[in-house]
Amino acid sequence: MFDEARKPRRRNAFLLGLLGVVAFGLLSWYGTVGHPVTPPAPPPPPPPVVLAPAPLPPPPDRFETTTARLGRDQTLGQVLPKLKLTGAEAAAVVGALESHFPARKARTGDQLIVERRAGEAALARLTYRQGRAEEYLVTRRPDGGWDAVRRPVDLKSDVVRVTVEVKGSLYQSLKAADEDPILAVLASDVLAWDIDFYRDVRSGDRMTVLVEKTLADGRLLRYGEVQAVEYQGTTAGTKRLFRWTAPDGQTSYFDDEGQSARRGFLKTPLQFAHVTSGFGNRNHPLLGYQAAHMGTDYGAPVGTPVWAVGDGVVKQAGWNGGCGISVTLRHRNGLETLYCHLSGAAVTTGRPVSQKQVIGAVGSTGLSTGPHLHYAVLRGGAYINPAQLKVPREAPVRAEWLPGFRADLAPLQARLDGIAVASPAPAALPPAQAPSPAQPNTIGG
Repeated sequence: MFDEARKPRRRNAFLLGLLGVVAFGLLSWYGTVGHPVTPPAPPPPPPPVVLAPAPLPPPPDRFETTTARLGRDQTLGQVLPKLKLTGAEAAAVVGALESHFPARKARTGDQLIVERRAGEAALARLTYRQGRAEEYLVTRRPDGGWDAVRRPVDLKSDVVRVTVEVKGSLYQSLKAADEDPILAVLASDVLAWDIDFYRDVRSGDRMTVLVEKTLADGRLLRYGEVQAVEYQGTTAGTKRLFRWTAPDGQTSYFDDEGQSARRGFLKTPLQFAHVTSGFGNRNHPLLGYQAAHMGTDYGAPVGTPVWAVGDGVVKQAGWNGGCGISVTLRHRNGLETLYCHLSGAAVTTGRPVSQKQVIGAVGSTGLSTGPHLHYAVLRGGAYINPAQLKVPREAPVRAEWLPGFRADLAPLQARLDGIAVASPAPAALPPAQAPSPAQPNTIGG
């Protein structure tokens, strides 16, 4: 009976202990969830590092520039004193340049650029420029002597397509298109057998040229060979010519079908001028009566070169009465050509001449009212109208060469027509001199 009475008490003690353990666990859990542990505070940042201010770079040198050009028959030694160089400075500059640029190479128009530091009278450096690809820099060494170096020029050459619409004159139109008008001379040289650039050119005509172009530091230095040309004219019609070298090494111009551009005679004996009097009757400007004018007069400045229109032999050269200084050429097939009123003859009697050879220059000698060329053509001793002379072309491309000719022309034809054609990258020509680390690229501002 005693044992039965103690059982409930032991059971109650066990239950109370179990409840205590559960209560302690709940209290621990609540403390963890309801009150998260705060992490420790981060360490304080290090004190800032104070740097001393960087020294300012020295101000750049300012230069004052004076320029001059060599005049006709002037020497470098004559111009330098006018640029306020002392005698010692002038002698030092001439001496430094002598090994690179001897005085005999100087040309009229060469440019001199003298630079002095602002506020100083002493020469700092001098640049000698001859064209766009020739430039020499003269500078003072630390020991007081002077050195001259040639500045390297970046030369690049490529074949480019130039298209121009004639407005006024071909010369003016090229200039308006930011091309050198000398391109008109090159194109007229190629088309000289087919187009009279004094009579045939009209406003609205179009010309497209594929030509080699060389740039010096990004600026035009010169044109090379014309690779292809097309002229679309109201009067001249359409003419397309391509430069091609045959397997025998002969280079000439041909049309799309392989017909030669060359003829026995050129259309005119001058590249550029204007017709002042044609073939036929007219009132003589000096003698005052009407007479037959047996040739064509071309107005042009004194000194304009005169071409031989075809291969031949000089029959006469010198003074020729009212014709003034003249040249007469004898050609094949009984033809002769006469060139009057020249300022001078460049050939002598009995000597052979070739087509496009310069035989004299425009003048106003003899019975002449002003500078012009009187050009006449004779057949069997009788005068004929030069504009009506029909001269056959030279031999076309040989039949066995035609496949290669067509293959070579295909990319030129496409480019002339404005069709994009894959071509090699522009050729970078070697500079005139290897660059020097201490040598500036631009001189004198």
